[in-house]
Amino acid sequence: MLILVLVAGGAWLVENWREDIRDTVDAQRGIEGLRDDLEQALVARQAAEEARRHAEQQLEMKTAELAAFSGDIERQEAELLELREELAFYRRLAEGGGEDALGIRSLQLQRTGQSGVFDVVFQLYRPGLSRSVDLRWALEVEGYATGEEALSTLDTDALGLENDRLVEGFRLLRNQRARIHLPEGFEPVGLTLRASAANDEDLEPVSEWADWDRLLESTQ
Repeated sequence: MLILVLVAGGAWLVENWREDIRDTVDAQRGIEGLRDDLEQALVARQAAEEARRHAEQQLEMKTAELAAFSGDIERQEAELLELREELAFYRRLAEGGGEDALGIRSLQLQRTGQSGVFDVVFQLYRPGLSRSVDLRWALEVEGYATGEEALSTLDTDALGLENDRLVEGFRLLRNQRARIHLPEGFEPVGLTLRASAANDEDLEPVSEWADWDRLLESTQ
């Protein structure tokens, strides 16, 4: 009887042990399945992140290309407008429409690389095919001398011009370039160009004033 009880008890223990093993194996399989799912999810996430970064890079590149393209269009439109204005000016100049008068255009200020030394570039014009005249031009620079609070003006002689200020036989258009020298420590604020006919009292003198800093900025 005791043997039967022991055998029955052993059989029950073995069966329970087998069930525990099956449960453990099933649990391990479930864990391994979850681990595989997690690894696949991580791989998919990394792929999605890589795809997102690539898309962002492509978007940045396309945005930069679009901005550059838009900038090129704006520059080309500005250049085209400038060319049209130039063409219209030369047409008016040749046709001589309007009153007989002197004019100043394209006033520029250029650095020379030397302290206090600048080149002044400008055009003098007179519409139409009237007889030639002799012109005189002059430059003035307004600013502040070292230690002075009052505005002062440097005339043509004080600027140490290296060019002849007489334009002989002037008709239609003439390009001019003049080199000026500012005193050490002088702080310029404005530039004035004046021109007048030396042998024709009927032609009114002309002048143009420009802000010094803006002139420099326009040539950078």
